[in-house]
Parts: sequence; C-alpha cells; structure tokens
Amino acid sequence: MPFRDIRSCFVTGGTGFIGSHLVDHLLSGGSEVRCLVRDRRRLRWLQGKPVFLLEGDLRSSEVLKEGAAGVDAVFHLAGLTAARNREEYFSVNVDGCVSAARSCLSASPPPGVFLFMSSLAAIGPVRTGKPMDRGREPRPVTDYGRSKLEAERQLAEMEGLPVVVIRPPAVYGPRDREVFPLFRLAAKGVVPIFNPEARLNLIHVEDLAKGLIAAGSRGIPGETYFLAHPETVIGSRLPELMGEALGRKVRGFRIPGAMLKTAAAVSEMWGVLSGRMPVFNRGKVKELTAPGWVCDLEKSEKDLGFNATIGAVEGFRKTVLWYREQGWM
Repeated sequence: MPFRDIRSCFVTGGTGFIGSHLVDHLLSGGSEVRCLVRDRRRLRWLQGKPVFLLEGDLRSSEVLKEGAAGVDAVFHLAGLTAARNREEYFSVNVDGCVSAARSCLSASPPPGVFLFMSSLAAIGPVRTGKPMDRGREPRPVTDYGRSKLEAERQLAEMEGLPVVVIRPPAVYGPRDREVFPLFRLAAKGVVPIFNPEARLNLIHVEDLAKGLIAAGSRGIPGETYFLAHPETVIGSRLPELMGEALGRKVRGFRIPGAMLKTAAAVSEMWGVLSGRMPVFNRGKVKELTAPGWVCDLEKSEKDLGFNATIGAVEGFRKTVLWYREQGWM
C-alpha cells in the first residue's frame, strides 16, 4: 500500500468539532498544520495552538493555493450540516468543495493527496440487515446527502488531483453540539427513540481523527472508505447505553413520526426567521427514522490498517465527562 509521511498539511474546517480534533492529532504527531479560517477573531478550538492561519473562505482561491502549496495532504472538512434549502447545501458542499479542489490543482507544487470528508448520508440508509458497501448504488434521502454525493462525483471527474473520500456515520464526542441535546435529556433520565429497530454504526471523534490521518497516509487515490466502529448499536438500546455512561437509569420514549415531522417543520420555520438553520429539520427526521446506517469496514481495515477502538459505552462516558468538565451539563 502507498505510504505518505504527513509532515505538512492544510485543513479546511479546522475550527469545527471534527476538524479541531483532527488538528490536535496532527500536531501531536509532529505535523506542520495550516488552517483556513474565516475570521481570526473566532478561532474557537484552535485558539492558542501552533497552527499557521490563512484567512479566507472556500472561494478565496489565492488563499487556498497558498495553504495547499507543497503540503503532503489537504484535509477538506469544511461544509454545511444544516441549511435553509437545497441551494445552500450545494453552494457550500459542492461548489465550495470543487473550488477548494481546483485551487489545490493550481497550487505550486500541488498537494500529495486531497482528503474529502463526505458522509454515510451520501449513499443513504440500508434497508436490510446487510451492511452497505462501496459498490452499492447511492440512494441519499436528504439534500445534505445529495450534496455530499454530488461533490464526490465532481471530484472523481477532476483529472490530476489524487482524491481519497471518507464516509463516516454519525460522529459524537467532546466539543460536539449536534448530539449534545440527547445527552442533556439523558442526564434528566429520558431519551427519545426515533426507530427502535434501527441498526447503527457510530464513531467517536478521536477514532475518526485517527482514521482520517490513516487515510491521508495510506489511502489509495480514487478510493472511498467507510470509517466507523464495528459495533452495531440497536436503536432501542440507546437509553441503556447512555444510562451506563451517565451512571443512572435512562428511560426511552418513542416519538410518533407525525410528531417528529411537525417538530421539524417548526424548527425549520424558526431557522428561517432567525437566520440560523438548526440541525434538526425534516431531512434529519428521514435520517433518524431510517432502518439503519451500517457499513462494510473491510476495505478500511485492509488498505488503511484502521480499526476504531472506542465503543459506544466508553465513548459516551468520555463525552459525558467532557460535557460535565465544561459545565455544559
């Protein structure tokens, strides 16, 4: 298998939940890290860390070229997980991705590899007990998933750029705000169950950061990899698993589909009025109520030598501990 020593890299989305953990792991491994930031005054989790900052966005071609020039790997994590409409998703997740990739191609010299963090949402949920593999025909059920899939397709058509695509499932861990409301509810003794029969692969953010670096080092250009913990979590067991992490009894309650859709519509309306689209929307309801999100990990184990090690209970405990230390709950 190819091996690239990541001595230098460029990260987009480094101020975010996953990106900041990736930066931490890259720094601990001795890599020189450059990060694209939109505003130096809002560094969030990058504050005080020894990274080289380049101010701009995904359409700042000269800034992107500077960041990508001569590095061993570009990790493209910047994107939208919540938007007001399809156009917003595609503007950032597709057009922004293509802009970044073209800037990398124009960099002198270009980077050794371009890592694109897509999502399991790009291929869609499984409808049987069999894990999805890379060869399955994609059937995304949300505009978010469709935007990630379209970005993958356009990258595949871009000649001259060595692209490796990563598709993680639901990601959780310290610094995350999307799953945090579930932990806050669980701490009060209750947690909603969206589909008790659903079968899920999850991944803790620390495992994902290590997997991204493994893909940067050993990923084969043109290939797509699923990164997840091999444990299959059943929807009905989530209250029990969260209760073990919290050290208390947690009761699950089923939310009817009609109620979920109504709540999502209200959430979207609030997002339009406030100008800040919440993650919980009608698209998210489709994902939460899907039969399963389970993937085949054989290729990532074989090519990348990667195995996620943090199971749900341990990962939930780590997450709860961090939330408590930060005073979030």
